[in-house]
Amino acid sequence: MKITKVEIIPVKIPPRIEFRTSMGHKMGSHYNIVKLITDEGLVGLGNGTSYSNPQAQEKIVIGMRNAARQAIIGQDPMNTDLILNRIEAALGEGMIGDNSRILAVFDYALYDLKGKILDVPVYDLLGGLCRDKIPLEWITIMDEPAAQAELASTYIKAGFHSLKMHIGLDHKMAVERFRTVREAVGPDIPIGIDMAGVWRAHDAIRLIEDLDKYDLHFAEDPAVPFDADGFLSVKNRTCVPLVADRCARSINEAYNLIKIRAVDSFHCLLDKVGGIRKAVLYTNLIEAVDLDYAICVMGVGISHAAGAHFAVSRAKRAGFHEFNDEIGLSLYTYGATGTKDVTTDITKEMSGTIENGCLYPPKGPGLGVELNEEMVKKYATPGLSKVTVE
Repeated sequence: MKITKVEIIPVKIPPRIEFRTSMGHKMGSHYNIVKLITDEGLVGLGNGTSYSNPQAQEKIVIGMRNAARQAIIGQDPMNTDLILNRIEAALGEGMIGDNSRILAVFDYALYDLKGKILDVPVYDLLGGLCRDKIPLEWITIMDEPAAQAELASTYIKAGFHSLKMHIGLDHKMAVERFRTVREAVGPDIPIGIDMAGVWRAHDAIRLIEDLDKYDLHFAEDPAVPFDADGFLSVKNRTCVPLVADRCARSINEAYNLIKIRAVDSFHCLLDKVGGIRKAVLYTNLIEAVDLDYAICVMGVGISHAAGAHFAVSRAKRAGFHEFNDEIGLSLYTYGATGTKDVTTDITKEMSGTIENGCLYPPKGPGLGVELNEEMVKKYATPGLSKVTVE
């Protein structure tokens, strides 16, 4: 069996809830769907992180087209690692940023295709089902304090087990946002903050100290990326657990923070680290040194399924459940609190049910997803056409 055709389909899916980070950035609405098609008619599906505009999306489509030509066409889909290594070589040096996101899209599609060939769910390719019910964390977007508290309360009432807040760059307003949310959800809900890697270390220390008066669960990215010394400075002067995300976008960056013991946990965003195969290596490294991690995935139905398969395949060590996983960011796109309310995704059904704030095992074979061609057509990005590589 050989992969004989690759289709890249640009789509635009405007989110119903505007996702604003601590930097003020908004989550994009442009996604790329990929189909890997074999000479026997089997199809593997992938999609990945959103982009902010069609120009950025077109750039990614070009990178995906070139990678498909050089690394995928004519390959045996069972040779997953070989093909992914070929894609990395085709993308060139630096598997951070756009290159890692391109790798992730093809990674999802290859795992989907291999699962379909073997007639097993992707989590079986990763060692089998380890968790059959995963409590989830919800991310509260940056907003006015009252609005942020209202949204936080909505998702806690829907069953989500913890919160992570985007709090902005103004110290006083950050404290007001956190205090308002804490009062809204009560004392028993763990609340962490995402500092987005834009605070200087000494300012981060002051903010963490002030927020800990309201029981701060963790602080994510309290120093700028590449500033391992700044991370360590915050670690040495606070007692709140620190989480690395933007400061540990790759296995090498995670290793550098681990070496100096500057962090307590990591945020494993599958699209950012390069997909399922890279996420396995990333989390194995973290477990080897007895640290913790939370799993996250962005995008819509296909990438949600990829994240769900990966999450249920990870046992997490006994006692290492302090940081809840963040599968389910696709719900922002559709303004939903559970997958049953999602009816207009690019997939016909969400594989990886979220109900009462918990994730349940997705379906198979493969990722267990089927494209909703009507929605794909509806969401086609204006001015960008499907690209076919044969």
